[in-house]
Amino acid sequence: MREILGMEALPDYEPEIGRWLWALEQVRHRTLQLIDGFNQELLDWEGPTGCENAPGSLLYHIALVEMSWLFMDILEQELPGSVQANFPHPMATGGRITRVLSVPAEEHVGRLTQCRSVFLKTLQGMTRNDWRRLRKPKDTNYEVTPAWAVFHLIEHEAGHAAQISASKERARRFFAGEQRDHT
Repeated sequence: MREILGMEALPDYEPEIGRWLWALEQVRHRTLQLIDGFNQELLDWEGPTGCENAPGSLLYHIALVEMSWLFMDILEQELPGSVQANFPHPMATGGRITRVLSVPAEEHVGRLTQCRSVFLKTLQGMTRNDWRRLRKPKDTNYEVTPAWAVFHLIEHEAGHAAQISASKERARRFFAGEQRDHT
């Protein structure tokens, strides 16, 4: 039987919005598949020299960026306290995403799941006109539509999922003793 590859709109959304949110959900599904079975050592692995972003740090970053775009850019407001409670660490420190180590996979998955639920719930009922309406987020030098923000979140998570995938393979080889030359 042939596999059918297509794009569906998430139900309960205007079709154009639903298709983009479907794509956002597909990227998340792939990210969660990538980390299935990760142990703490792999979640915290920062490469052979300790200078790379650990997969766990990337998962935290993905969730925080998603909430930042939703609240600060799309809704043009600060993160509510209920959302901020999920993020005890800042987005970045010293020009690099914040290191978030020793956090169990279940906590990362829970954060990603909860943030996505908030994101999807918040966009329910959005009209196509609002989806395309420019926002002028506070303290920025850009204007943005929710449509572009969702495109960016898809691109952002896909890029970090590729990093996690590469880290997973390199860590597997490193811990197996196949790659001890720091490449």
